[in-house]
Amino acid sequence: MNIRPDASELLAIARQTLLSELLPQLPDSLRYKALMVANAVAIAGRECRDGERADAVEAQLLAALLDDSEASLTDARQALCQAIRQGRFDESGSDQDRLFLALSAITQARLSISNPKALGQ
Repeated sequence: MNIRPDASELLAIARQTLLSELLPQLPDSLRYKALMVANAVAIAGRECRDGERADAVEAQLLAALLDDSEASLTDARQALCQAIRQGRFDESGSDQDRLFLALSAITQARLSISNPKALGQ
């Protein structure tokens, strides 16, 4: 069943209402706080829309990096931290290159949610 508007769309409508109708009516002393709320609503909307995809990208990259497709995302994150602490990626080479590429892709997926302007989106 496809219910419209979905959560992401509702957040976008709420944000637009805040910015176009409420913000102009607020005193200057509340303008910054209202803009922070609008930004938080935008992040929440992108998280609703794209969060599962970002998690899937991270899970896939960590599974390949750690050679463990069975671990949950939380466990894979912990395993990666442990591998880094143990020096598994300290030496230059293919493992370190794979780590940097994976972390870069994960960061880009997360930034597309939290701050897409940082990616030029």
